[in-house]
Parts: sequence; C-alpha cells; structure tokens
Amino acid sequence: MSSTIARRVRATAAVVGVALALAACGSGTTPQLGDGGTAAPGGSGDAAIVWGLEGGQSESYLAAVDRWNEEHPDRPIELQMFGNQGYKDKLRIALGAGQGPDLMFSWGGAALKTYVDAGYVEPIEDPAITDRYLPSVLDTVTFDGKVYGAAINNIQPVVILYNDAVFRQVGAEPPTTWDELLDLVPVFEEEGIAPIALAGQSKWPQLPYLGYLVDRIGGPEVFDAIVANEPDAWSHPAVTQALTEIQALVEAGGFVDDYASIAYETGAADALLYTGRAAMMVVLSQAYSNIKTAAPDFVESGDLKAVPFPAYDGGAGDPANLVGNPSNFWSVNASASDEHKETVLAFLAEQVMNEEYIGEILDRSAVPGVTTARDQITEREDTFAEMVVDLTEAAPHFQLSWDQAISPSQAEQLTTHLDRVFLLQTTPEEFVSAMNATLDAK
Repeated sequence: MSSTIARRVRATAAVVGVALALAACGSGTTPQLGDGGTAAPGGSGDAAIVWGLEGGQSESYLAAVDRWNEEHPDRPIELQMFGNQGYKDKLRIALGAGQGPDLMFSWGGAALKTYVDAGYVEPIEDPAITDRYLPSVLDTVTFDGKVYGAAINNIQPVVILYNDAVFRQVGAEPPTTWDELLDLVPVFEEEGIAPIALAGQSKWPQLPYLGYLVDRIGGPEVFDAIVANEPDAWSHPAVTQALTEIQALVEAGGFVDDYASIAYETGAADALLYTGRAAMMVVLSQAYSNIKTAAPDFVESGDLKAVPFPAYDGGAGDPANLVGNPSNFWSVNASASDEHKETVLAFLAEQVMNEEYIGEILDRSAVPGVTTARDQITEREDTFAEMVVDLTEAAPHFQLSWDQAISPSQAEQLTTHLDRVFLLQTTPEEFVSAMNATLDAK
C-alpha cells in the first residue's frame, strides 16, 4: 500500500468507527472495516488490518507500514488511524462483534488483561520481538508469564520538568524530597512565579501526584491491591496520607491560580513553564518533546531540565520507582487468520523498533524503551533521553498510569473524585469511601 493510501485510511477512520458502532447497535448487520473494500479478520480482503492512534509518534506507524508494504507487496498491511476520543469503545465493540483488527493498539494494563481473559488477544512468543525491550516496559502487558503486546512508541515516566532560569533567579535547587518541594512554594510565590503549572481541566495531569505519593509512602503493594480489587484496598493509610499531602500543596498555593481551567491539550501549561511564569511541572516526559516543538529556543538554551519525582521522608516506597506510561502497544488478535498472524508478527519483528524506527522516535525528542536505543542516544549526546533511559533501567517498579491500570469505569470515578480533592471539595476520607465503592461494584 502506498503512503497516500495509508494516510487516506487515517482520514476515514473516524467514519469507519461510527459505522462500526451503528452496525453493532443495529439488527445484526456485520460491521465492515477498512478503506477501499479491504476487510477486517474474517472478511474477503487480503490485507492485514492494523489499528493505530494519532499521537506524537504515530508518523512512525505510518512509515513502518509503508516500508513493509514496499518490501512485501504480496503480504500487504492496511493501517487505520483513530483519534483518542471513543477509541476504546470502538475496539471493544469490534472485538465483541468478531471484527477486530489483526493488530490492535492498546495501553496495556487492566483493559488489555480483560481482552486476554476473554480470549481476544494472543501472546507474542517470538524472542526477536520481545527480547528487544527493556524489562520494565513489558511488565504492563505480561500476564501469567506471557507477553501480550509489543511496545510501539516511547517510554514516558512522569518527571518534574523545571525552568532552570527561574530557579537561578530565586537561588533555588530542584527538590529531591516532598518536603523540599513544599518549601519551594513560598520562595517562588514571593517572586510572583507560580511554583507548579498544572492543567487541571484535563484531570489526568493530577493523577501522577496520587500515583507517586502512594508509591513513595506505601510502596507498590498498595496499588497492586487496588488493581486486584481487594476489599477496602483504597483504605490503606498511604492513600489517605497521599491525598492529605496533595491538599496541603493546594492550600499552600503550589499551583498556578487558574489551574482548574487549563486544558493540557492547548499547550497552556507548557507555555507557563517555558515563559517563566511557572517554575515546575509534574508531567509525562513526552512534554519535553512538546515544549521543544513549541519553544525550540528555550530548549536550545539549556534551561529546560528534569529531575525525578521527589522521595518521601520515612516512606516505604523506593524513590527509584516510576509512574507513567511505559509505552503503547500493538497486540495480536487471537481471531485473526493464520496468514494475517504470520504477517503482523513478521511486521513487528522486522519494522517495529528497528534502527530506523528508533531513530525516528529520537528525532522527536522522545525515547523508545528498547535495549539498543542507548547507542543512538550516546551518538546524539542527548542528555534528556539518556536520563529517561537511566531512570527506566534503574526502576525496580514502573507503574502504569492509574487511569490505564484499572478498569475504564473505575478510572472515570478516580479522575472525578481526585479532581474534587484538588478543588478541596471533598476530604481524603470521602474519596476513599467513594473509590472503595468501585471495588464493591466489581
């Protein structure tokens, strides 16, 4: 398939998703996927179907498919690109109807485990694919010792990005402990600088505070119990203490005044950091790439720097643990034909995370979680990428973002109730009670 066709499929994917949903709700009509008559698994088309999601690294998906189709015209792959909104529902409906793609985009975690348990996803057993990844990257797609996803983009641990020029202005150093972070709040406020930029309207940027603090205070076992739906798992003291610390930061004036009205997708939070109106931002490392695109001179100056999320004095968790997104993944549909399974597995082995693919991701100031990335990083003298790899390799535990690690229904409740915590509209105890109810519902 030519690059033109691959990109045309991207433009039609939203229409395909709507048609799929309508067909699933109709009188039993089988939804047909694909552009130009190419069918999904079980259909009459010859192309293997791959679903991807638009994002910062999705150009590499397109390029990899184009390279594959050029080299294997007798085994074509059709890439269909979707926007994030509604994608999970589209995938769930398609799999339930037996019309899912041969290779599906996923985040790993609880949602993927649901598909694995339902028999929708097949393990990837080719070491040529699995052995290339850093071990912590595959944790979120490994169930009962089997790997069910191949990482396709960059590792994104949550870090503290900070404006070094602002820190120099006030004579401060980046925090290494939570207490040091709290102590910095009045220092920046006295200079009229917001200590931390936060896109509260988007809600998900608030999750790392809870994820990291619970881990730092109580260790990863606390959230493991939540994921396992153990009764009253949210009642662990580490959760209540983490929520109390979050509200203390809010009450101290730790965030920009209008944080609740800032959507991350607008770039406004990033702009607060690179214009010097905010000193720090706790965010997925992908934000570094976003800021480099929006403010290349600022990054070129060396004033955009990063440090890990701080340790918590007296906490049980290892301060080297990470929270974030180890990657997004492609998983193989168990219902795909043998021919299509062979095609997509060969595609993963040959074109995904080869040297060219790795270089494309690094060109976007992002870091793929593969063992061979360090060679290219060293050649480029990319200090930020090197730090991300160092953190990932050293992490005893890399926790998938909580909204991806738990079920979608629980995740919706989590972001809603955590937002109320940030807005000081609910107490830690009320949050715990509300979230325990989601476990009861399971």
